[in-house]
Amino acid sequence: MAYGIAGAASGLARLVRGQGAAQGRTRLALVLRVENVEMLRASIGPAVLERMLDRLMLRLVGELRLLPQGRSPGCGEILGLIAIGRQQAVPGLLARLQAICSEGIDLPDLRICPVVNAAIVSDETGRQEAAALYVHGRMALQGLSPFSAAGQIRFVETGPQAETGGLAGSALDRVGVLFQPQLCCDTGQVRALRALPRMRMDGGDDCDLAELAPRLDDAVLGQVVAELLRQAFTGLRGWDRLGRPVPLLSLPLSDRMLGDPVLADMILWELERNDLAPQRLEIEVSEPIGRGGGRRPVTASLQRLTAAGCSLALGEFGTGSASLDDLRRFGIGRVRIGREFIAGCDLRADQRRMILAILALAEHLGLATVADGVATPEENAFLAQIGFDAVQGPAVALPLDAGAVDEFLLDHDHALPAPFDLRRKA
Repeated sequence: MAYGIAGAASGLARLVRGQGAAQGRTRLALVLRVENVEMLRASIGPAVLERMLDRLMLRLVGELRLLPQGRSPGCGEILGLIAIGRQQAVPGLLARLQAICSEGIDLPDLRICPVVNAAIVSDETGRQEAAALYVHGRMALQGLSPFSAAGQIRFVETGPQAETGGLAGSALDRVGVLFQPQLCCDTGQVRALRALPRMRMDGGDDCDLAELAPRLDDAVLGQVVAELLRQAFTGLRGWDRLGRPVPLLSLPLSDRMLGDPVLADMILWELERNDLAPQRLEIEVSEPIGRGGGRRPVTASLQRLTAAGCSLALGEFGTGSASLDDLRRFGIGRVRIGREFIAGCDLRADQRRMILAILALAEHLGLATVADGVATPEENAFLAQIGFDAVQGPAVALPLDAGAVDEFLLDHDHALPAPFDLRRKA
């Protein structure tokens, strides 16, 4: 079994790098969902449930040659690519999957028969990313009843139109990203770009994705996030090629997005595909952490990303209910302080006292700080003077699309004064 697992890991690495997606090679993915996982957790306990899910995954690895994605503890969803690149193998795979799902799972002194729905997704082009295939599988499972006693199996073929991830091209065209420059208070250089996800509405106006997200189902939101990542990382790679690399991209993600079990792998895949180091990505979370996406899946996503090298920031510091223990547990390295604390800080004594208290707390906790919503040059000067690490807002730079960022980086570098040379002249 150890040899089989090592071989599966090697095959998964080749697939991630694109070596297994040669022209004409079918790509197959599995999306499997244990429908009665909560009932099982209550009846057999979380520890036995975890052993059952591990045993189920081992059967899938051994009998289907599944290359599984990471699974959060207690999560009833199993995802993975199947290391068989032949369309002719699908009938046999379906038959074996049906047997696995209907036979039950044997544990010492216990036999468990979970209710399992599953979908095998086929991409004949071999070019779609794993995350897109998982989205197709989840959409197929939406049509299956969670109350079927035996569970159901579906086979899904994706056509050429699905290469954008299953969302209509016109809808994907609505996704856009603006970038808010953050300038270092000490050097004036670009410290980071904060991504601002946008959706274009029918009237032509842009809408913040956070406002529209509650109206999107999980499958569509997953596709939108995939497109957001593609655009943001393509921009970051483009500025590298321009010779004006941006040290850090700050990407705000909601709890609901972070609760998606494939999000972390999707992000790391896009970073690798664009040849970007994970250390150049900062994930901005909102407080309280885990409220909107479930504490356990959000924690699993954040731990996966930080283990790979990504950093974490906390947005709107001081306005939510994140505990100091959360700051330590998640390894938050930077906090963003919003406009409600910044407004009029150069004129109002109460604002100054509040900001100084927040800065003192951040310094005590070893957190870097960025002031958001800086609206006037006077606010900017005051915030830099009292010790903020970076600033952003209308007085610093307006949000820019990727093309305008090119010009901004070139013009800003030329406008910076040359560094003062303290070396003694010969």
